[in-house]
Amino acid sequence: MTRKKITQPEEPVIPKTITKKDYINSVIKRKQKNKFLSDNQKDYYDILINNQITICSGPAGVGKSFISMRAAVDLLMDPNNSYEKLIIVRPAVEAEEKLGSLPGNLEEKLDPYIFPSYYLLNKIIGKEAREELKKAEIIEVFALAYMRGMNIDNSILIFEEAQNSTPNQMKLLLTRIGYNSKFFISGDLEQTDRYKDKKQSGLYDAIQKFSNVSDIGVYDFRDAKNVRNPLITKILSEYDKENRN
Repeated sequence: MTRKKITQPEEPVIPKTITKKDYINSVIKRKQKNKFLSDNQKDYYDILINNQITICSGPAGVGKSFISMRAAVDLLMDPNNSYEKLIIVRPAVEAEEKLGSLPGNLEEKLDPYIFPSYYLLNKIIGKEAREELKKAEIIEVFALAYMRGMNIDNSILIFEEAQNSTPNQMKLLLTRIGYNSKFFISGDLEQTDRYKDKKQSGLYDAIQKFSNVSDIGVYDFRDAKNVRNPLITKILSEYDKENRN
């Protein structure tokens, strides 16, 4: 007669003796520098902090992704609020290069799309901290297609590349917001991979609808200073010339 092997239950990642906020602050050991590379970044940061939903459009290189991620980390670490989770969502739209059927489970299939967000988190809090928070399910990745019926509470949700969403997808996402949550939505209307006419985009539609709604902040980086590499400004300028001709 063979004995049945008894498996011990796994220890919880977060010790029962501390709160999630304490755990987050024990993992994130890097001090956040209070430094902005432009006035636009500071203005955008303030809008993110002061609204339940922020919708932003702007070209590459202005720092919109970095600032939204930094604001999310600052809010997660702040013991004076109820935010205990960071949720990352991106539309699964490829930039003209078809990757084919990707192997693995849902999360593994989403990894190529989420990688830019992980890259930013690695810069802000470090790779080890990001992986530990992910293991503790404080950082989670959601597929937009499977969010119907969900209520997002006590969380900060970051949705990037929003120019590639449809108006119906944007409506689905926005109506997931629950109690004590913030949604940071951003994209570049001039770099849509889905539409020839940017006015068909869910990001454009949302900006038009919610520009004057309280608790929803709308920010446009259109005339902002490029802070990543001055060459990007020249590159975008040449593409703009081509589009005008």
